Amino acid sequence: MAVRTPPSWQQNSSHPAENDRLSQQALYATTGIIGTSSLAVTQNSTPGMSVQIAAGWAAILGTYQANMGVYTVYNDAATVATITTAPATNSRIDSICLTVNDAAYSGILNNVIVNVVAGTVAASPVPPTIPVNSIELARVTVGTAVTSILNANITDTRVPVTSNAPFITLTGTQTLTNKTLTTPVIAQISNTGLITLPVSTDTLVGRATTDTLTNKTLTTPVISSISNTGVITLPTSTDTLVARSTSDTLANKSLIGPFENWYVVASAFAGYTANIQTNGGVHYLTTASTANGVVNFRSSATATLNSVLAVGQAVTVVVGITNTTAFYITGVQVDGTSVTPKYATGTAPVAGNSNGVDWYQFTIVKTAATPTYTVFQQGPIKYA
Repeated sequence: MAVRTPPSWQQNSSHPAENDRLSQQALYATTGIIGTSSLAVTQNSTPGMSVQIAAGWAAILGTYQANMGVYTVYNDAATVATITTAPATNSRIDSICLTVNDAAYSGILNNVIVNVVAGTVAASPVPPTIPVNSIELARVTVGTAVTSILNANITDTRVPVTSNAPFITLTGTQTLTNKTLTTPVIAQISNTGLITLPVSTDTLVGRATTDTLTNKTLTTPVISSISNTGVITLPTSTDTLVARSTSDTLANKSLIGPFENWYVVASAFAGYTANIQTNGGVHYLTTASTANGVVNFRSSATATLNSVLAVGQAVTVVVGITNTTAFYITGVQVDGTSVTPKYATGTAPVAGNSNGVDWYQFTIVKTAATPTYTVFQQGPIKYA
């Protein structure tokens, strides 16, 4: 039957475990670790031919067959996994996996195990294929005749779960009904200066004339439009001034058309320079990527970001790259100088996603005039 009966958790019915796992799968877009510190693989406290797996949670999609759902797994204490003897020549790559066994589908075991899958010894080894019903936690490079595994030999391959929970789109018309914005302040319109709101003694200047504001007051100003050309439409005489020192409530009011300009370009990613002031804060490359590469942030083709960004200021830029093959952004530069980001997952990505659009978010904070920057990176997050 196409529709599962009974539906999840109906009061007076019995439920197969598979139905409950399918209910969990509805919450996950992808499976992996739950929590950034969960199930991290490190060298043992006394280095030897073993590694230690930290406590934590994971969600593992059943892959013996379709519609198995998602298994939730918990490791309540650090666990040790043994690495088999190193090869006498060449090297190999082993995969540290978490594997669910379910006799309802295959075999006789009903458990979850830490699974060390040994790779093939070679001059240029490649990782082994992980088993079904598994997620990979790390890869261990086992060199020639080594007798201990150190952190330098371990590559973290954990992937955090992502959620199917909806969030508000940036396009379309959203209405704020009976909502309150507490002390809303427009701190900055562009990176070249601030708008200072008027005091009660200022005089309104007609918006149809060209005037220099010297010791003038804008009475009841309403900023109706601001474009990237620096044009501000001044208010009419019937507009109402909102005091800048008070909190105001938007009741039964609508914000119509919060549209955002994207820089959409038919370019293939293989490294990219994002000119932020020229092209805005969202860059979408619509042609399939041809290679991994570095993203470089500037103000424009002729101006550095350093020349327009003051110490203590930040800018956030989103970059989307179209992938057929799983190419990805391997590094970040500001004005051509490399900066090592801080990653939302705690570790640098090692691959992109195929057959979709990978989105990255970069927040660039200028922390010193030398110049020095801190970059916070999220992604890649795949949209298919």
